[in-house]
Amino acid sequence: MKKILILLFALSMLSVTGCMTYDRSKVKELDKYIFEVEEYSSLDHDCADAFYARSNDNWGGGCSAVSKMVDGHRLVGRNMDQSISHKCAYIIRTNAGKYRTIGIVYTHRDYSPDYAEVVSKGLSDEFYRTLPFMCDDVLNSAGLHIEINMRHGEYWPNGEDKFACSGTNPESSERVYMFELPRYIGENCATVAEAKEYVSTLNVYSQNHYWNYCFIISDSEGHSSLLEFAFNEVHWLDEEALESYEWLKVYHPKAVAQANFYLNKLAWYVQDIKTGEGRYIALQKGIDSVDSRRDMYDLMRRVQYSNFYLDYDECKNNYFDPRSENIGEVPWAQYELIMHPEFEETARKIINEMNAEVRKLTREEKQDINKYWESIFTEVVDVDAREIFVRMYENEDQLYLISFDGTTRLNSIDDWKK
Repeated sequence: MKKILILLFALSMLSVTGCMTYDRSKVKELDKYIFEVEEYSSLDHDCADAFYARSNDNWGGGCSAVSKMVDGHRLVGRNMDQSISHKCAYIIRTNAGKYRTIGIVYTHRDYSPDYAEVVSKGLSDEFYRTLPFMCDDVLNSAGLHIEINMRHGEYWPNGEDKFACSGTNPESSERVYMFELPRYIGENCATVAEAKEYVSTLNVYSQNHYWNYCFIISDSEGHSSLLEFAFNEVHWLDEEALESYEWLKVYHPKAVAQANFYLNKLAWYVQDIKTGEGRYIALQKGIDSVDSRRDMYDLMRRVQYSNFYLDYDECKNNYFDPRSENIGEVPWAQYELIMHPEFEETARKIINEMNAEVRKLTREEKQDINKYWESIFTEVVDVDAREIFVRMYENEDQLYLISFDGTTRLNSIDDWKK
């Protein structure tokens, strides 16, 4: 009897952790580092909550996003600026809630399996169950899109994050970690107005005292709004009300956009630094010229953030310096190095070893440079068409169009017809 109880206990622990169970059949490799996951017909909220309760999500990067109506279609442009790693990207589809969804997960985080492990073993049961709640973007069949950006942490001398949320609505029975929020909204809401009402019923909290996450939410009715959290409060900045935000007029805002600093009035005045201010201004300067999907893609390719560039053509005409984020033309020299001083010695050593060759670094070389950042994912979302165009891993031959019908590889963004 004792042996039976031990066996039952072991099986129960296996079902909770899922760490020992792998399945290759649930993922299909589209390209190196890129996987498509079979559609989810159910979601395991408890597993995701347990996962995030013990996983410290130190997500670093300099992501940017902007939203605009073009020819009656709501377009969202979006960069994911992250450190190069051996982690993977996953295309996620769900048919488990009120609406079907598609989304993309970029898992360069420490707790994510390496590419080689996914190829050899597949996904652990727990990681597979948690993936839908890791989506950096969610687009649903009703025509609602949610993208996620980080907000830079602000610290008091005692280490407390000024803006960390312990919970926005303590009376709610649903407690939702910020990074899970796109999943919850995408499954349950069809419009920005519905999202506002829905978020008010949740108790949203930040996982740790490192930073918060904020969202641009856009719908096919033409509405777009920025959702931020600061001081345990929910803040919305609506596109229709941009002209009323007096404190932001220094940026001449023309569209809902975000980089990595707080835009709501309460936090804007008291945050210590405004990391991403240059990218935000660059987005506002360039948004007037966006009249097509191609224009939105070109704008996002010009608004880059990286520790350094090497022979990167798109930087030649960029209008902000990714090192200081000062607005203006970037002086370009064939061998100019733009990077954080902390990594300069390492980078120069690698460059010297190239025998002064002017060429792009390989992915492997970038991985050898600690915390090398670049805009490795660029998206354009047509919310009305329910389609996501994405360029992955800073690679122009990894272009995909993701829709509810499937995933199609494209030769260029010009293959994505209006």
